[in-house]
Amino acid sequence: MYEQKWQAKQKTRGYHGEFLPEKRWLTLFEKHLDGVAQLDASLSGKYNQHTPMVLQTFAVLEKRLDVAVFRALMASSVRQARQFILKGFVYVNGVQMKHPSFPLSPGDVFNVDPERVLEAMGERKPSLKEAYKVDREQVIQWQLFVNRAKADPLNVWTKQQQKQRDMQELYSGYYNPDLPSENESSSRFGGRQESKLADLREKLNSISRRSLLLDIVNLAKGKETVDETTFEPQFGANLALKSLEIYSAIRSNKQLFEGSEEQVTEELFKILPEYKDGQVQGKSYDDTKTKKVRKSLTELKTAYLEYVRKNHQQALPSENEVVNQWSRKLTKHPKLPSWSEIQEKGFYEMALPWQKTMWGLADPKKPYFTPWRPRQFIAPFAILPKHIEISFDTCHAVYVRNPVARPGESEVISPFGQEIHERAYMYYSRKGL
Repeated sequence: MYEQKWQAKQKTRGYHGEFLPEKRWLTLFEKHLDGVAQLDASLSGKYNQHTPMVLQTFAVLEKRLDVAVFRALMASSVRQARQFILKGFVYVNGVQMKHPSFPLSPGDVFNVDPERVLEAMGERKPSLKEAYKVDREQVIQWQLFVNRAKADPLNVWTKQQQKQRDMQELYSGYYNPDLPSENESSSRFGGRQESKLADLREKLNSISRRSLLLDIVNLAKGKETVDETTFEPQFGANLALKSLEIYSAIRSNKQLFEGSEEQVTEELFKILPEYKDGQVQGKSYDDTKTKKVRKSLTELKTAYLEYVRKNHQQALPSENEVVNQWSRKLTKHPKLPSWSEIQEKGFYEMALPWQKTMWGLADPKKPYFTPWRPRQFIAPFAILPKHIEISFDTCHAVYVRNPVARPGESEVISPFGQEIHERAYMYYSRKGL
């Protein structure tokens, strides 16, 4: 039994406070373990879960500043957190703190220099030679892809579509910033027609008699001579005459063509007033000439809507045309300089669709991989603690409370199970639970 307790103590101490001498740990160890229980009379005893009190054995260490910085994911290890504190990169309640063992109290706010956090949690910065090797391989693969796409566009296009669908299915439910969303995938691969239909609906909804009248005014404004050709670019040859007739009827209105923006708006609403319950709202013109203008605008609107629809249908490319356009736009990457040239310059240029800078060296002055991305194998300790509230945007955190145990769980993060913690607690308490 003693051997089991010794092995359990050895394992748990290798993770919890391994930087502390055993004598120092023994002065911190507390036999009394904190736990909470929900006091609810409606709960039946048979449904109550066991409270794993023994997982609180090392809870006293969680209030240490260096451990809290590590738990808040602002350092990759407790030892690195200690280095940040000793070098003056950590503040508690706005005051620089250089004592790793400083005990936090509930409500304390601590923060770490953001640059140190990015360095600690980011991927290692590659050397120029490492970046060159990766980029050279990327360029080679891209050139091969472009060759395949130009030789057999439809086959490559189909494979890319299938690849996107497989990725969406594989990573469904997981957060992956490098994976395009379903909307992005559809717009990039085969969703162009849906996008253009949405643009058509938006354009058709924006067309009204008042907007058409304003377009006629803007097209004719400032022109010495106005004829059918003035309106052809927007309305087409068939509707240019109708637009010219409307212009001829309103050209004497100086407020429309020479007035300020407010005056123009006011005139538009006088010619085409708003109605509510069959009643005209505000001032309006009621002469025969204006009535003819309104009728002509109604006819122009109907014909113009049909004109826009037909133009849109003619503009929609077929699937083969879309694929051919896509393959034609693909261009090869310029050949990278030799390594000897790069050694002299100290940099090289990249122009891949997904990367415009040297791999991992977008900002060579930074001591970490740029653009920043998390380091590899971060998942085992990337666990958000329940007793600390963290703001990753500002690298601040609030120590809310000391970690406690609840029915079925403990707030102390540990890779070891309850049995190992129980034997470790028995070793230190000498008398068991």
